[in-house]
Amino acid sequence: MARRKSEKAVLEEARARFKLAEEAELENRKEAKIDLEFAAGQQWSKDDQDRRNASGTGKRPCLVFNKLTGPLNMISNEARMNQPGIEVHPVDMSGDTDTADVYEGLIRHIEYVSKADEVYETALEQAARGGFGVFKVVKRHCEGKTFDQDLFIERIPNQFSVYVDPFAKRADRSDMNWCFETELLSKEEYKARYGQTEVTQLNFYEGILNPTEGWVSHEGVRIAHYWRVDTEQRTLVGVQWPDGRITAEYEDELPQTLPEGLRFALDKDGQPLEREMDERRVRCATINGVEVLDSIEWEGQWIPFLFVPGEELWIGEKRYLFSLIRFARDPQKLYNFYRSSEAETVMLGTKAPWIGVKGAFRDSRWASANSMPWAYLEYEPIDIAGSPAPPPQRNVAEPPIQALTIGAAQAADDIKSTTNVYDASLGARSNETSGIAIQRRQNQSGVANFHFVDNLNRSIRHCGEILCDMIPKIYDVPRQVRVLGEDRKQQIVMVNQRYMDDKGVERNYDLSAGKYDVTITVGPSYTTQRQEAFDTLTQFAQAYPQLLQVAGDLIFQYSDMPGAEKIAERLQKMLPPQLQEQPEGQPQIPPEMQAQIQQMAGENAQLKQLVEQQGREIAIKKAETDSREAIELAKIEQADREAALSASVKNRELDLKAAELHETLSSTESMALMKSELDYIKMQIANMATGAAAEQAAEQMAVRQAFEPPEAQAQGPAQEEPAAPAV
Repeated sequence: MARRKSEKAVLEEARARFKLAEEAELENRKEAKIDLEFAAGQQWSKDDQDRRNASGTGKRPCLVFNKLTGPLNMISNEARMNQPGIEVHPVDMSGDTDTADVYEGLIRHIEYVSKADEVYETALEQAARGGFGVFKVVKRHCEGKTFDQDLFIERIPNQFSVYVDPFAKRADRSDMNWCFETELLSKEEYKARYGQTEVTQLNFYEGILNPTEGWVSHEGVRIAHYWRVDTEQRTLVGVQWPDGRITAEYEDELPQTLPEGLRFALDKDGQPLEREMDERRVRCATINGVEVLDSIEWEGQWIPFLFVPGEELWIGEKRYLFSLIRFARDPQKLYNFYRSSEAETVMLGTKAPWIGVKGAFRDSRWASANSMPWAYLEYEPIDIAGSPAPPPQRNVAEPPIQALTIGAAQAADDIKSTTNVYDASLGARSNETSGIAIQRRQNQSGVANFHFVDNLNRSIRHCGEILCDMIPKIYDVPRQVRVLGEDRKQQIVMVNQRYMDDKGVERNYDLSAGKYDVTITVGPSYTTQRQEAFDTLTQFAQAYPQLLQVAGDLIFQYSDMPGAEKIAERLQKMLPPQLQEQPEGQPQIPPEMQAQIQQMAGENAQLKQLVEQQGREIAIKKAETDSREAIELAKIEQADREAALSASVKNRELDLKAAELHETLSSTESMALMKSELDYIKMQIANMATGAAAEQAAEQMAVRQAFEPPEAQAQGPAQEEPAAPAV
């Protein structure tokens, strides 16, 4: 194993590397500073302003019409509309998708608490305006009485404070071997932060030889966090377990004697299975150029600084970085000159000089005639020779306004050409009429300048790799962590320990087991995607209403209206069994059982169709039967009415006959016999009057039809012979 470097060696190495980085990035940083000043509106150089304001010529206008704001805002707003997302995937059998989801949710939580959207946007704006941007990953202890730590993503407002290894070749600089983050502290602030050091004891080298030129000056002390990758050589040996599997272990971490059942693995030649490997160790030393103030060791394998380049170009072994506005500076200067000249020409058009003979301007008001609105001006009508003099006249000339306007328009077109952003992309009307054509025309500039956004996505991907590498080393003990889903719903899970969740399912998210890598997805935010999905599904449901029966819960899940989640839950409970989701934690239904369920569901549907068909046939026959019965009942009611009329006549006759018999019969037996006979006749008459006879006839008809064959029923009721007239 290689020995760690001494502080003296670290200081010498840091000073040499810092000087190398300054020289390598001198030109790019110089141009980047000019670009940033240009974007901020400082578009007239000091020399140009001095020449236009030189004594004797008066103050000439130096106007600024910043036409670079629109293209720059388009780049940053394009990234805000299509935010990248980090996805985590297992790469070996030791990892699993559930733990990968925890990794992914934990990274979303880190981005949320770090306000990573601001970090990414700042880095992109730095790259678009100055040619490069930077941000970093840090670790800090959690609040409260705890030793737990959390990871954060931080932005670096001043990209010039970071110096990256110039020998790094990758676009995101993930292969850098060293890096500097610097800051300039005042002497008072340096004393308050670091106390009595060698620099403060020597009074910041005032009045004596300064051995650290550029580090300690009258302005203050430069502090640098010197990050470096130290490579240490270690021996990797193979250990064979009782089950036959072989694992790779570091030789210096194994005991002198292996436990029982374990032995060193051998290769095919019978030699011990081992090899030498270089292990990366990331360390950071805080220096002031003279001494090491602090030193830490970073747990990860990458330096936690993310570099976001603008437009990159290699010429030989030299790297050039360009901003979006690098080649638009000259057209912008020319545009400002033309517009300033227009304003100056118009201003001077009302100040044409007065021309007259010598001696005609004795009135003092002529000196301020171009600045004061005098009501009248007097002139001397006689010149110095005594001859009559004409009145003074202005020397009026037509200013070249049209030429200046044409020049300004050409300069504006040059700005569009150098930034690849044209009028249609900025919202100006064109000859396109359809919505798709307008949208594609507006997206042309986004495609032309997409390499700025793509470079940011590469750096975010490397940020995800750093987080995946650091998570099992920072979150290395059983603890509760908050994870965020894609829809930003929060959930508290336990990591590095088995536990039962609120649904009664056993969980075990071991963050130290397995390997994981990351990918980047770019597109609209989840809120935008949900709104678009709701609109699309709503249109489908209007055209195909049956969609609500099978996907109504999904439609309301994408809705933002109050109570949409409760409606979605109720609709989900009403789904058919085959569409019901299997509760988490329950065993999955075997394929054979699923096939039987589907077969039974098909048979059930066929039986339902058969029952419906038979029901329709029964309804038809019932209607036919009801019509025949109605006809029979009508005939019986007619017969009852005729019988009732005949009975009433007969009743009157019987009453008369009874009166006669009452007079003639004198014996009690005869009277009782006649009375019983009379009651029986009255009962028959009452039955016929109330329709009881019709009910008895209907019952007899139903019994007869039950025993008749179908052919007789199909022929309908038999034609009855007309009844004989009552006698």
